[in-house]
Amino acid sequence: MKLTVLGRHGPFPAPGGACSGYLIQAGDTALVLELGPGALSNLRRIYPNINVDGILLSHLHSDHMGDMLVLRYALPQLKIKTPLTVVAPETPETEYRTLASSGVFEMVSAKAGRKLRFGEVTVTLHGSSHPVETYAFDIEYRGKRIFYTGDTGMHTDLVNQCRGADILLADACFLNAEKPGEKAQHLTAGEAGQVAKAAGVGQLICTHVWGGREDTEQMLAEAREHFANCLIAEEMHEYHV
Repeated sequence: MKLTVLGRHGPFPAPGGACSGYLIQAGDTALVLELGPGALSNLRRIYPNINVDGILLSHLHSDHMGDMLVLRYALPQLKIKTPLTVVAPETPETEYRTLASSGVFEMVSAKAGRKLRFGEVTVTLHGSSHPVETYAFDIEYRGKRIFYTGDTGMHTDLVNQCRGADILLADACFLNAEKPGEKAQHLTAGEAGQVAKAAGVGQLICTHVWGGREDTEQMLAEAREHFANCLIAEEMHEYHV
């Protein structure tokens, strides 16, 4: 599998950057995880005609699905075959209805424990800890796994959910010193490192970098205190497993 980062920021982009977006390529299958502001432009650098097999949205906050609203225009104007499969939670209802009523998306409701097949790729959904309905995605292809946390704070199931993954793509919005209380909406870089170590993953890639952060060296150092094989996601970089 190949993972390409289309956007790494949240809840708003850094100058010249893009919000959450990731492309998974496995054999003949191409899946997009999230499509935040700026991610569609980067996707079209790889697939000008957006010929992907589906889009998986962990939740419906704007920094994760904002470009879905302009994708509605791109698909018919580029004469791309529709409907395009989109997996997303049914809440918040206003955002879900906007996507479902567009006429260009085939909506599939996200549910914890649901398994979906796209070619030879299996996607298993897991519940996350976030203020709105949110899901993590466990993506498997020929015995290799990429686990994407979506936006989440620490919760009791997280280590078991991602145990043994080849790549853990983890929300790491905060530094430990920035964490706004025990029930934070996002992981810290240190917590992401702790989860990676406890779960025995192959590699940790920290993402959802705060858009106001000027450098990520402190994030990287904090995560590596717990798990050495760690990187900070870089836009348009490829990661292989």
